[in-house]
Amino acid sequence: MKKSNLTGAVLMTLLSAASAFALPPALPKIADVNFKPPKGTRAVLDNGLVVYLMKDNTLPVVHMTAYIRTGKLNDPIEKIGLGEMTAGLLKDGGTLKYKPEDIDKTLEFLAASVESSMGIEEARADLTALKKDLDTVLDIYADVLMNPAFAEDKVKLKRDEMLELIRRRNDDPGRAVVREALRAFYGPAHPYGWRSEEATVNAITIADMKAYHANYYKPNNIILAIAGDFASDEEMLGKLKARFGAWPRGEVNFPVIPPVQINGTRQVFHIEKDISQAYIVMLQKALKRFDPLEYPLTVTNELLGGGLSSRLAAEIRSRKGLAYTVYSYAAKKPDYGYELAYCGTKPETYSQALSEMLKQFKLVAEEAAPAEEVTRARDSIVNSFVFRFPTPFDLITERASYEYYGYKADYLDNYVENIAKTTPASVLEITKKLFKPDDAMLFVIGNSKKFDKPLSEFGPVTELKED
Repeated sequence: MKKSNLTGAVLMTLLSAASAFALPPALPKIADVNFKPPKGTRAVLDNGLVVYLMKDNTLPVVHMTAYIRTGKLNDPIEKIGLGEMTAGLLKDGGTLKYKPEDIDKTLEFLAASVESSMGIEEARADLTALKKDLDTVLDIYADVLMNPAFAEDKVKLKRDEMLELIRRRNDDPGRAVVREALRAFYGPAHPYGWRSEEATVNAITIADMKAYHANYYKPNNIILAIAGDFASDEEMLGKLKARFGAWPRGEVNFPVIPPVQINGTRQVFHIEKDISQAYIVMLQKALKRFDPLEYPLTVTNELLGGGLSSRLAAEIRSRKGLAYTVYSYAAKKPDYGYELAYCGTKPETYSQALSEMLKQFKLVAEEAAPAEEVTRARDSIVNSFVFRFPTPFDLITERASYEYYGYKADYLDNYVENIAKTTPASVLEITKKLFKPDDAMLFVIGNSKKFDKPLSEFGPVTELKED
């Protein structure tokens, strides 16, 4: 009896000890993110060139990015691709001082890079060089920006490259469905929706590129962001003045972009393609740039389609197993932007995935999201904010880009605070204003013979041919 009591007592003691050890440790509460990004230095040269500077002596490297105020949307409609071809040949086409092969050999020998590119609303020119080689590489970079030569043989190579990309643009239907959906949404004749074609690329001449460069590539039309290992702001500004100081400022002539005209009723577009997946895009009209409602809209997209815990992923991917990739996001434009939802699914279950997408957009606009869901989405954005700037160069280019796009000087500094103000009420306000899934435009690429339901059940269908 005594032995039994003793054994029981020992067991109780062990269980109590195990229970105590099983309790989670008492951890201090994690403080809210209070990341205040450094501002760097902003300067303006006499010719209007805006410069953002930030010293970073971590490594003996210097990075630069020039933002040039132009973009694909400024192309003439009969020569779509002009801006892209011009930007692509700034370095590759040589300059008045340097032959293309000499530039390539020098940069390769120095393990440096000078690259240029063209986006929808911006052109960029990037430089990376070791500190010891900066003067040599900066000489090339400055001549690339100011004095491109557009060598005829390099123009042919670039044209052939662009034509090949056009011929292969439908190889990836997941990318094609987004491109073609936006084309249908804005209209193929609007700069937000157009694409380059063989005829428009073949129409571009060297004279066109020289005229394009002469109009847009001017110091007062450029913002330059620099970070890296330099002695002082004064030293770096001296280097820039020596290269760019004599570059004359001038007037830039921008084309008039027509206002966006968006059909406010349900439209369904389909491209027949015998592929194993059906690719779906849903589009609705969203906000213009600078609208303060962008903050609750950002939080809304985080909770609706921003990750594996979002509503779209939880319902379509996790619970129903209909898709591997499903998401939503909002894009801002000078004129109306767009709200996009995307899903890739089996054609045999496409209607289930599409129906659930429509249902979730309708639900979030009808019922206030639970406070804990909004808090989780809001905190996800805020807590990941600091990781947007892994280097000083990422930060200074971010600041330069906000000025480029016309944001207020304190936009970046107040971003976390403005996101943190989002409430279930503000989420419901923005979704009631914007989300109208019954009137959304739907675009599907897939094999209709395998569809579980006719696409016409979602609205009148316009059949398009892949081209």
